[in-house]
Amino acid sequence: MKVLVVGAGAVGQVYAWHLAQAGHEVSFFVKTKYVEALSDGTVLYRLGHWRTKLQSFHGFGLVTEPAEVAAQNWDQVWLALPTDAMRGELAAHILASVGRATVVCLQPDLEDVDYVKSLVPVEQVVQGLITFISYQSPLPKCSGPEGIAYYLPPLAPGLFGGESQRVKSVVMALNAGGLAAKVVPDFGRAAAGAPAMLQPLIAALEVNQWRLNGFIASSHFSVGLAASREALAVAEKHAGADIRPLKILLQPLVWRVALPLTRQLLPFDLESLLRYHYGKVRTQSLMMLDSFIRLGGQHGQPTPALETLRGQLSKLTVD
Repeated sequence: MKVLVVGAGAVGQVYAWHLAQAGHEVSFFVKTKYVEALSDGTVLYRLGHWRTKLQSFHGFGLVTEPAEVAAQNWDQVWLALPTDAMRGELAAHILASVGRATVVCLQPDLEDVDYVKSLVPVEQVVQGLITFISYQSPLPKCSGPEGIAYYLPPLAPGLFGGESQRVKSVVMALNAGGLAAKVVPDFGRAAAGAPAMLQPLIAALEVNQWRLNGFIASSHFSVGLAASREALAVAEKHAGADIRPLKILLQPLVWRVALPLTRQLLPFDLESLLRYHYGKVRTQSLMMLDSFIRLGGQHGQPTPALETLRGQLSKLTVD
């Protein structure tokens, strides 16, 4: 297949690497200013608990204009962009140029897929839930290799939903390239709950100045947990999310036990990663909170904690 990955950041490079490993012809769409840095290839590091695996990535194409997209026949176009960039003018021009390609929407906002489907025929759109962690290494004030580092949590395949043949093609390509993925018949039910639960807590952590020590005992965590409950109720109403398996994670005791354990088990510094990654995508965080509040109003779901959290995060932006 001929695959275009829109965005060559930490997420885009991981997907592109594995698609290339499956034998597909991969290109990146990037702004012209990034072409020189990518022209000699990139380096990825798959993190493990006992060893790190270096992966040199060469031989991919580079596309910089929507006209170049329109001039070629693509089988798949992957949107590896944050929500705000995906909603921008350039991305709209790209989506208008994809022809009959399958468009893979990876953005976590509940309204993102509706936006993509307003620009691309519904049957061409496949939704995906990212389940790996990736970042530009080394993290600030941390040691580590230079390049894109990523970690694949065990027993956590990427989830994908969409038109039968198109989504099967996406999942087969990833699995063939060594990145675990599976088809879910109802994407909203299977995948909408996780971002709804996590995003308010990440926003609350940012309000807490990214300090994990003492976070669980803070008022910010209490607001974030209440906002997560509201966001899950909205996801259940709007996307049919199955929130039952996530309810146990809404208990403070679970976080008091799980957070320290998670920090010990991960092969990178969790606080540094959250600070670095989500600090860069605060606009996306604000847009997601706005979506939960807006959709809560549409579905008659109260959102006072989400509104409080949104105000606190917005004040950080102003300050």
